[in-house]
Amino acid sequence: MNVKVLIVDSHGPFAENTKFLFSMEPQIETVGIVKNGEECLDFVRQSQPDVVLLDIHLNDGNGISLIEQIQRIAPTVKIILMTEFNQEGYVTAAKNKGAEGVIIKDLHIREVVQAILKVMDGGTYFYQSPLAFPKNQIDIDDMHFPVKPVEILEKILTPEEKEIMRLLAKRLSNKEITSILGVSARVLSERINIILLKFGVNTKLEAVLTWPFVEP
Repeated sequence: MNVKVLIVDSHGPFAENTKFLFSMEPQIETVGIVKNGEECLDFVRQSQPDVVLLDIHLNDGNGISLIEQIQRIAPTVKIILMTEFNQEGYVTAAKNKGAEGVIIKDLHIREVVQAILKVMDGGTYFYQSPLAFPKNQIDIDDMHFPVKPVEILEKILTPEEKEIMRLLAKRLSNKEITSILGVSARVLSERINIILLKFGVNTKLEAVLTWPFVEP
């Protein structure tokens, strides 16, 4: 039997793309896409999905605040919170409110499916790696800050973060980078902050000076 999934996300392109990817997964059925908390609660009342994929940033509020409201309406519904970057505070808040999982939005679709299936099987799925390092790429116990060695820098950045560093090294402004990558200023700022954390530096300039892969 297919798992019925409701996607709650204020950003239309992301939700539609996720729905398209789910359409190629035989175990998943997207039963609806809604853009805010009010629509989410109405849909849950009427249709009782199996899983709600709930964005933390909604046009009318914070997704975390919806968790308990959804559970009051439909106690059996599983809730997986979606966030644009890995932050321990979100995981802790989601756990405390009773969510079954937290994922980051740029996870591969197969991992998202595995998260859904795991919570449907009675488990939990909280994507979290120390200091926001990419999962299974590097042992945090082997790290020393600030991060400097070339081989370490190459391992700890995701492909998107490497592209951001490439553009920063070319002295492009944040506005220019958001245009090239097709992301909002807020999303870019969050991802730059993660890069700074990984590098063990405080400013973009320090990150660029640390980054060894500068194009001529």
